[in-house]
Amino acid sequence: MKRLSGRPAKQPTVPRRKRMSGEERKAQIVRVATDLFAREGFKGATTREIAGKAGISEAVIYKHFSRKEDLYKAIIDSRCSNPGGEPRLLSMLKGKEGREVFVIIASFLLEEHRRDSSFLRLLMYSALERQSLSELFINTRGLEFLGFLESHIQSLIKTGEMRKVDPGLAARAFIGMVEHYSIAQELYGAKRFFSRPERKVVEAFVDIFLNGMRRR
Repeated sequence: MKRLSGRPAKQPTVPRRKRMSGEERKAQIVRVATDLFAREGFKGATTREIAGKAGISEAVIYKHFSRKEDLYKAIIDSRCSNPGGEPRLLSMLKGKEGREVFVIIASFLLEEHRRDSSFLRLLMYSALERQSLSELFINTRGLEFLGFLESHIQSLIKTGEMRKVDPGLAARAFIGMVEHYSIAQELYGAKRFFSRPERKVVEAFVDIFLNGMRRR
C-alpha cells in the first residue's frame, strides 16, 4: 500500500555489531574448530571451512594460531581448564580423600561426555588420523591427572586401605573402566540398548574397583 504522505518512510536503525576483542575472536575460532573437527575429523575440516563458519578470513586464524599445535592446545585448555587456568577436574579434587576422589572422577567424566561428547570424539579422530592433539592431551592434562590419581592410590596402599599393586596400572584400570563406558554409550550408541541412572553407574564402578583393590 502506498503512503498517503509525501514524507519518505523512516528507515529502521540497524544497531552496529560490536567488534569482537582478540580473546573473544580466539574463543570463537576454538569453538568452531572443535565442532568441525568433532564432526568431520581433522582431514575433513580445513582452515578455509573453519574461517567460513566463523565469518572471518583464514588470515585471522593464522593471526591467532600460527601453528596447528597452538590451536590444539587452545582446544584442550577450553575443555579441561577453568577460567583461572587450572585443570577443572584437579581443582575439584583438592582436599578430597578416599572413596570420594573416585566418585568425583567418575561423576565428572560421565557427565562431561554425556553433556557434550565432541571432545571425546575429537580425541578419537586425532588418534585414528595420527594428529598430534591426542598426544598433546596425554602429555599435558592426561599425565598430570594420572599422576594425581597414582599418588592418591599410593597413599591408600601405604595406609593399608588398598592391597599392594602397581599404582600406575591401578589408576589406568579405573579410568579405563569409566572411559570405555562413555565411549560405548556416547560414540558407539550403546545407550539406545542399555541405560542406567548416572549415579548408579558411578557407585557401581567405584564399588567394583575399590572392592577389587581392598587389602585381603
